[in-house]
Amino acid sequence: MTEQAATFEDDDDDTFDYDHKFFDHGPFPDECENEVVAVETFTSCFIRRYNFCPMFFPGSLQDACQIAFNSQVIKERRPVLIYIHHDQSIFSNMFCSNIFCTEIIIEFLLENYIVWPWDITFESNKNKLIQIWREIFSTELLDITCVEKCPNLIGIMRRSVKEKDWSLTSDYEIKLLLNGDTLTRTQEISTCETLLCELINLKEEFDENEQALSFDFINKSGLCCEVIFEITKYLSLNDAINAFSDNILSFVHKYETKVHISESSYTFINMIIRKIKLEHIISLHLNDVSFSKIKELNSSIIFINVISLTLLNYQSINFIKEYEEYFPNLIRFCLWYDDQVNFHTISGISSQFWSSIKRFEIRCAGPLCTHSNINEFTTRYHGNYTIEYFLFDVRYLPLFSMYECRDFHESCVLMLTTDFIAKIHNIRHVHLIISNQYNLKKLLNVYEWIELTNTCHQLKKITLQVMESIFEDQQLIMRIIEIQNILYNIRKTIKFQVVSM
Repeated sequence: MTEQAATFEDDDDDTFDYDHKFFDHGPFPDECENEVVAVETFTSCFIRRYNFCPMFFPGSLQDACQIAFNSQVIKERRPVLIYIHHDQSIFSNMFCSNIFCTEIIIEFLLENYIVWPWDITFESNKNKLIQIWREIFSTELLDITCVEKCPNLIGIMRRSVKEKDWSLTSDYEIKLLLNGDTLTRTQEISTCETLLCELINLKEEFDENEQALSFDFINKSGLCCEVIFEITKYLSLNDAINAFSDNILSFVHKYETKVHISESSYTFINMIIRKIKLEHIISLHLNDVSFSKIKELNSSIIFINVISLTLLNYQSINFIKEYEEYFPNLIRFCLWYDDQVNFHTISGISSQFWSSIKRFEIRCAGPLCTHSNINEFTTRYHGNYTIEYFLFDVRYLPLFSMYECRDFHESCVLMLTTDFIAKIHNIRHVHLIISNQYNLKKLLNVYEWIELTNTCHQLKKITLQVMESIFEDQQLIMRIIEIQNILYNIRKTIKFQVVSM
């Protein structure tokens, strides 16, 4: 027993000597005026004591707040975590060795916070902190600076947009996380697990607040959220993000707003899919590359509420049915091309449309003349029985003349178009968009419209839309009226109209 007790006493003496040396050099010297030097001294002390410690911000608290909150990239912004230390507190060493300087806390803080330390063991340094606090936060330091209430962890974030009292002098919200050995919010004794939960909770609150601040239209536009969301109903999600930043996505998710996505890149679409629910998307633009990558990302993904789909420069006739699995409730299907289109190819695509598709649009530089292969065009593919509305938008380039037609047909463009439409057996409305009067005249061959009217028995309306005024050309007006009368005499339920700017 005596030998054992001696050994124990020796161990106590060793421990006492170690502890005496351990705390012989405090984190801060007395009357430390330079914040940068103070943090360097603090870091050296903690590494000497605990081997590892959080990465403390190597500068002033003012600089820490500037870097934390002012990044142009919202995801790079972080809350500031202030650690207040007192060497004479009975909790300080236990907290640092068992919690604050553990690997899990160090790694989490490194990724999510900017940590700034201060030591108030000496009264002079406590007074210095009070001075710094007033200068930055325009308020008094919390009543936590006595030895019994240390250590402290204080979270700093920008003032919430929910705060209606704009007469407040401080631009910051100050949240006390740890007071001695107790977590303020839950009143639990701090452990690695409980502290980590509090840090995660504050970071999530910070992220939401930063998004809300970036979405603070009261400051940016003078509009309330209700007006903003009314505006976004008439914008694609791309345009809304460009106008109001990508932080609008959090509100889209929260209020379950239906969105239109007009950006076809995989990077953009993947970002949207990760931030909002798929059922919020009702309209989408895709190309083959982005669609393939989406399938690779999640083969079971289904855009159940997408009713409008635009494919860019799509050429794969044999794979169009793949889209039915991912877009089962599609109503509008649009093919958008940079160049001319071959109606022979388009017919092969549209003949595979599933029953939900009622509206078909083609936007391109015009049709490609295929008159030398017209027999193949009319016999190879079956017609379509689902489409009721067809739009052909060729406003961006002039339509080719008869001299570019292989058979020199004066109405080549109209012939190609009506031949294609004739294969849409249940068509109700035909809508063509052209740029000017010159192109309009190429579409006013009455015999082509008579043939289409006689072929498509469900056809009710033909609209030719011109992107300029035509009312000064009386000869053109009379020609339009003539076509209207002839078609009316064939079927009184059909309406032929020309709409101009």
